[in-house]
Amino acid sequence: MQRSEEIKTHHTTSSIMPEKTVSLITAVVRDRHGKVLSRERHEMRSFVRAWNHILCINGSPPGGVSTPDTGNVWRSLLAAPSNFQCNAGIGDVSTGIRVGTGNTPVDIAQYALIAPIAEGAGAGQMQHQGMTFSFIGVVGNVCSFELGRVIVNNSGGAINVAEAGIYCYAVENIPPGNPNRPFMGARDLITQNVPDGGAITITYTIRIVA
Repeated sequence: MQRSEEIKTHHTTSSIMPEKTVSLITAVVRDRHGKVLSRERHEMRSFVRAWNHILCINGSPPGGVSTPDTGNVWRSLLAAPSNFQCNAGIGDVSTGIRVGTGNTPVDIAQYALIAPIAEGAGAGQMQHQGMTFSFIGVVGNVCSFELGRVIVNNSGGAINVAEAGIYCYAVENIPPGNPNRPFMGARDLITQNVPDGGAITITYTIRIVA
């Protein structure tokens, strides 16, 4: 069993709210044998404007809200059941949790990760597994759910992961097709080194408190 002092852990909590009332991001790095090398868990403070724009449009008239997609193209949004969809499968980086190497501070106007890591097994690339989701749970006055993703490094060298985010779909108001477009709803800074053959697991715990 790995000794606790061998695990690098970063942990911060809000000075205003107790830990159980905040949303969290957790990053765990394992080597090729599944041994935990490092772990960090801290408060998530990173929803960016697209998240609230998509939330707003679901209760608004068509064409009332616009926001930039992950390519920085402004899109007029439409209320739709598929808004916030992020259940990406293996190798799909259009939505779901993504990671990158950019360490620029989080800004509300950001529309994509600063330096997203591409899908693949080439130099600087990582292989994205399918998204996972927990059921909604209620404990006392706290209602929460989790979304997670394992991202594997088979690039031939270590990769420093410095950012993570949630990409999701929202429907653009262009009838008659009304296509899904990808948007970044959240971005967080992390500090994790993923060795060749290893993997990083990112888990977002989204909580609301009565």
